[in-house]
Amino acid sequence: MKSNIILFAACALMLVAGCEKPSDPTPLIENGGAMTYILNEGTWGGNNAEISVLDSNGIVTDWFSRNNGRGLGDVAQDMIHYGNRLYVSVYMSNTIEVVDPLTGKSIKQIDMGQRGPRYLLGHEGKIYVSCYDKTLVRIDTATLSIEATCPLSGMQPEELCVLGENIYVCNSWQYDDNGNSIYDNSLYIIDATTFTEIGKLDVGVNPSKIKALDSHRLVVACAGNYSSAPAQTIVIDVADNSQTELSVAATEFDIDGGDIYLYNTSYDENWSPTANFYRIDGQTLAAHPILQSHGSTLNNAYSINVDPNTHNLYITNSPYGANADLYIFDPSGSELGRHEVGVYASKIVF
Repeated sequence: MKSNIILFAACALMLVAGCEKPSDPTPLIENGGAMTYILNEGTWGGNNAEISVLDSNGIVTDWFSRNNGRGLGDVAQDMIHYGNRLYVSVYMSNTIEVVDPLTGKSIKQIDMGQRGPRYLLGHEGKIYVSCYDKTLVRIDTATLSIEATCPLSGMQPEELCVLGENIYVCNSWQYDDNGNSIYDNSLYIIDATTFTEIGKLDVGVNPSKIKALDSHRLVVACAGNYSSAPAQTIVIDVADNSQTELSVAATEFDIDGGDIYLYNTSYDENWSPTANFYRIDGQTLAAHPILQSHGSTLNNAYSINVDPNTHNLYITNSPYGANADLYIFDPSGSELGRHEVGVYASKIVF
């Protein structure tokens, strides 16, 4: 979930089916057409996580459950498309769901014990999973089984990415002995060949999101401690570990064409949100406001992803506990369409 408050809030609301639902649960496109996958986290304890699918024929909001006769599980955290499969980490259910991207059928549900799987990375035939038991788990894509575990020396890990020969993992936060949240300010550095932790790299407080900007730079969104340490987003050149702080902090972000697309959410005294959207020039790191006419519509922004083929911008707007709306914009900012999806739509995969 997007913050400790949301992550651990107990919600009883269940997923409501969306609109424009075809009667046939089989693949929408039979001959290799483009499909867009939407991961819906669901509510904490609701056991109502779901995958929706959008293509030129429309949207199926309950694509996974309709094709498997069961739900995805409790709190779907992340989803990636790697090789010819979708991989989904389901945090509270402690599973990794492996899904056929054409049929929606589950290929295998990998039991993660009590590890608490969070974020996923596909690299050189392996799937890497950051887990809240302070480990990085490696899954072999041929056998679909856990083949190795790398212990981590700090706090609970969040998002991860690969750059060069190393995997960088956000070293984020944990509870202390009194049940209070405490925060780290570093990245784990994992040698991808030996699958061992080889060091840490200091960044801002509570790093949670990370992506490679290019062949030598990382973008790291640090959430702060929600009081004295503000959120910040940092670009790191791993050649010399130099760091540049962006003028706006990212609540969520994506990378496309060497640029950064992000939104920043702030709250007033009544906890009413405001979301502002920016394109960050990858060379100058200057911030350029975008989608300014849609600010009031997208105040409950919950994810932002860019289609690498069309460069269209996909943003989900997820009011608390309710079905989200998926908005699609072309590169100029013109709205191309919107679709109702599931509860807390948090990731778009192309």
